[in-house]
Amino acid sequence: MKTKLAIAIASLAAATALSAPAFSQSMVVVGRSAAAGCYQNAAMHQFDMAALRDCNAAFDHNMMDRDTRARTYVNRAVILMNMGQPLSALRDLEDAVDLGFEAPEIQLNFSAAYVRLNRPQDAVDAATAAIEAGIDHPERAYVNRAIAYEMMENNVAAYQDYLTALELDPDWTAVRRELDRFRIVNNS
Repeated sequence: MKTKLAIAIASLAAATALSAPAFSQSMVVVGRSAAAGCYQNAAMHQFDMAALRDCNAAFDHNMMDRDTRARTYVNRAVILMNMGQPLSALRDLEDAVDLGFEAPEIQLNFSAAYVRLNRPQDAVDAATAAIEAGIDHPERAYVNRAIAYEMMENNVAAYQDYLTALELDPDWTAVRRELDRFRIVNNS
């Protein structure tokens, strides 16, 4: 008789601390420019209309080089995602890629946008690409992928990714809470 191990979620309907995917801003250091303000807002979690205005103002200046423009698109995308505008964020991420932005963090941001747009397979693919590209904080990509796997009702894969994220960042209490929702059951 074969023994199968399955993982079940204690409560799918429970609101979780990780219902929002992880993301990463892109550094822009340009003194007191609007682009620098956009980065600072994204880094300091200022997700409001004033932060968005700083980012928009950066694009009004034709003096930005290609790299700064691409990074500003990424930073504005982070702000837009956190303001509940994932479609606009996705367009900004695509614009950054069109300008040649290739950092692994952009794949993390794509995965976050896809989660918010209820496109779990795209989120899994983007999070996997971020991990494979050597993202600096892979635990964030594992969390995004776990959320997407849960959306697809693949609880075993979600559990494994949450567990990996916690192994990479043992102090991430929100991930520990996510793991507490799972129960390992023995299906004989």
